[in-house]
Amino acid sequence: MLTGNDRIHISDMECLTAIGITAQERASKQQLFVDAEFPIDCPRAAATDSIDDAVDYDIVARTVADVCASEEFHLIETVAERVASRILEQFQVLQVRVRVRKISPVAAPRVAYVSIEIVRPVIS
Repeated sequence: MLTGNDRIHISDMECLTAIGITAQERASKQQLFVDAEFPIDCPRAAATDSIDDAVDYDIVARTVADVCASEEFHLIETVAERVASRILEQFQVLQVRVRVRKISPVAAPRVAYVSIEIVRPVIS
């Protein structure tokens, strides 16, 4: 499955999500940006030049969007855990690093974003 230290990074996947502590906050979908990073077997995929030997990042991105749209969330920590779990379940990767950024989460003082980053291994 994995022969080296190669990694794939999928950055700034934009998702609209019902998220927030209060029902009022969750009533309007908010913008999240999600990054996912995981080890891959680059030599094999490069040698065959086949998507069958690679992780299809289009499917990963759609999976992340599906997770974000699947339910209402109170915390970005929960979003990160759900995304990590789904990637580990659905793709042949040994570990995943997920970062979720919530844009403009605080009105004053102005905050550009708040993020959470988690690393989860596959559980055997």
